[in-house]
Amino acid sequence: MCDQNKSNSGAKEEQITSDTSNASNEFLDGACLSVKPTKHHSTSSNVAVMVTHRYAFEYKMSHPHRGLAMIFSHEHFNKKGLPSRPETVIDSENLSRVLKKLGFDVRIYKDLCHETLRETLNNAVGMDHSNNDCILIALLTHGKNNKVYAHDHSYELERIWESFTADKCPTLAGKPKIIIVQACRGNLRDPGYFVHSKGHTETDGDSECSYRIPRFADFLVAFCTVPNYRSWSNTLKGSWFIYNLCEELEANAHSMNMLSLLTFVSQRVANCESDETQEKQISCCMSTLTRVLNF
Repeated sequence: MCDQNKSNSGAKEEQITSDTSNASNEFLDGACLSVKPTKHHSTSSNVAVMVTHRYAFEYKMSHPHRGLAMIFSHEHFNKKGLPSRPETVIDSENLSRVLKKLGFDVRIYKDLCHETLRETLNNAVGMDHSNNDCILIALLTHGKNNKVYAHDHSYELERIWESFTADKCPTLAGKPKIIIVQACRGNLRDPGYFVHSKGHTETDGDSECSYRIPRFADFLVAFCTVPNYRSWSNTLKGSWFIYNLCEELEANAHSMNMLSLLTFVSQRVANCESDETQEKQISCCMSTLTRVLNF
């Protein structure tokens, strides 16, 4: 049982509002990216060289560098109704320690306003990631529905992964783009449900040919909770999700693929319980990975 817990959603929760997401005409269904120039395609910003065989079983994770890990840690907010998040200090320290062990170039950004956060992401998009295995972005903040908060105001979560689609960042095309979201996704609380246990039961392709990939392929987004629900934290260990994610990464990052590992993160989180109200939480993920991701 997790002790000394509190909800990440603070007082005056009703003051935190969310706008309806507007779909941009820029992102059309079915848009694809050519991954290698041929005699019919000139080299341009929308052409990338694929680093793995078209039907490879797993991602290539043997580049000279693991890649960039960007941790956006938000503790203080300039918005009425949003309390401070002291647990983010613990979460960012835990994540930084574990990700450095996995070889990531870890950079922590604290309490950025939205404009600075956007500029920081744009700089990362413009980098050359050719010698990197992947990229990881962690958002440790408040949130509700499909929005998360910078220091000054909210923004749509989708804007994060839209920034790193294959057409916008060709040197990450075909590579894993991992996004970790530690933020509430609503006001609902999970009281849990009692169950009783009765016991235990136990084609060949040419990697050199030109082909097209979806722009939104190869993303893995790990959420601390399901839509519309709150997340929880521990005053000593930090948030339930980040703490248990770090525990699993330290124990099994080299012996288990990432999707399987996240399954057991969910198991760990599911076994946490708030002290006073015995409320629960379950993490979840959204994946467009096209290969197995092993560290």
